Formats: sequence, C-alpha cells, structure tokens
Amino acid sequence: MEPLAFDYENLHLRVDRGVFELFNLDSSEHTFRVPLRWLGALVYYKKPDKPGELFFGVVRDPNAPLYGTDRLAFRFANSPAVRVPPGDEPMFREYFTRVAALADRRVA
Repeated sequence: MEPLAFDYENLHLRVDRGVFELFNLDSSEHTFRVPLRWLGALVYYKKPDKPGELFFGVVRDPNAPLYGTDRLAFRFANSPAVRVPPGDEPMFREYFTRVAALADRRVA
C-alpha cells in the first residue's frame, strides 16, 4: 500500500505502515512522528472568522477521536507555525478521516 500523504503550505503529512509523520519543510526542527493509535490532530479556532491554529500530538486515551480532538485530550501537543483559514479546514478533515479509517479510529 502506498503512503497516504497530504501537503499544505510548508507541511508534508504522511502515513505509512501505521505511523504518522509530520515534516515542516521550512525547518528540520519541526518534525513529529507517532503511531496512529496515539495520534491526535486539531484545527483550533479562537474566533470563527479568523484562521485557526493547527495542533498535532499524542492523546491520553487511544479511544479519543483522531481528528477534532479536544485540546484537553492531548498528553503532548506540537503546533507548527501554520494558520488554517476556515475554508481550508475541510481538506484537513477529509485527509484525517482517511487516516482514522486506517487506524480504526473516529473523527469528531
């Protein structure tokens, strides 16, 4: 099976053999790798009409949603310097819905 990849601005997201990897192409310091069982992802909006902040992390409970995870569900979170306009969030939701299906997990 081919890796499942998604590119957005300076980010390259990839799932291969049960492992999620995040690469920030602008900086080698912002990489993140975690088994799908523990992955949590969220686009968090403080204000509805403003861009949101993208979070990736390790969830406390592997039964938590893989995407749309409540920020309090994270044991550890990493936020690359990327802002996501509300109109772009459905692209992330679509990608992480496919990722969640591979991991036999759900999205919120």
